[in-house]
Order: sequence, then structure tokens, then C-alpha cells
Amino acid sequence: MEKKRNLKQRLKIGKTIFFKDVKHAKWAILSVFAYFVLLRKFFITICPAVLITGLPCPGCGMTRALIRLLHLDFAGAWQMHPFVYLFMIFILWFGIRRYILGISDTKKAWKILAMLGILMILFYIWRMLRYFPGNPPMSYYYGNVLLNLYHIIKSFLRI
Repeated sequence: MEKKRNLKQRLKIGKTIFFKDVKHAKWAILSVFAYFVLLRKFFITICPAVLITGLPCPGCGMTRALIRLLHLDFAGAWQMHPFVYLFMIFILWFGIRRYILGISDTKKAWKILAMLGILMILFYIWRMLRYFPGNPPMSYYYGNVLLNLYHIIKSFLRI
């Protein structure tokens, strides 16, 4: 039978597990960081869908919503992407279960993430029908690759 651990012991074990998780995912974390830095440096957007098609994706506005949330601009975060609150709740739920309670039920977490993904796609469709094209994040980016490629091909065909 396992001995009951107090909160201090659980937090110490949780910290060890957290750093082990970070170490395990270090290349993914570094890749995402490099991706954000490079795209932000050379392009106006970090979203590959916007960059290629000019159209917002289901997650467009999520980064801006998180930044607004960190600045305690709750209404602005909601306006950018209401799902930021659901993802924050998910992260909190997952963190408490994994790092404090020691429960590692990744199947359940993936099911919840899949459900959130499906809900985000449905919300995206509604938002596109109701607000596109409009204010960011539901706006069209005219500097996208496909539009520029279209103009290049069109100019070659005229010659």
C-alpha cells in the first residue's frame, strides 16, 4: 500500500516530473519557439494558414487572446478568441492532475483536446459566416502566398 504524501512532497515530485517532461519535449519546444520568432521576424503573421491563403484558421486570434489575458484584458481576450478560457481551464486541469495529484491519464486528456478541437472548428465556421471579413482576427491578409503567386502567374501569362 502506497503511503499518503503531503502537499509539499507532491509538489516536489510534480516539479521533478514537470522538468522531466520539459526535457523530453525540449526539441519540440525549441522548434515552436524558433518557428514563432522566425515567422514574426520575416512575416506579418505566425499563422501558416493566413500566410498561405490569407484566410484565418480556427485558432487565429488565440495567441493575441492569451497575450490580452496575461494583461488582464478579459474582454479583449474574449473578443480575440473565446476558446482561450477553455484551453486555460484544460491546462490548469491537466497540470493539477499530472503534477500535483500524480494522475497521468493521457487518453482522457487527448479526448478532451479532440473535443475542444471539434468545438473550435464549429465555432470557426460560425465566426466565418458571421464576421468574415471583418476586424482581426477575422480579416483577410492580402500579402498571402497564393494571392502573390496568382499575380505572378497572371503577369507571366500576359506577356
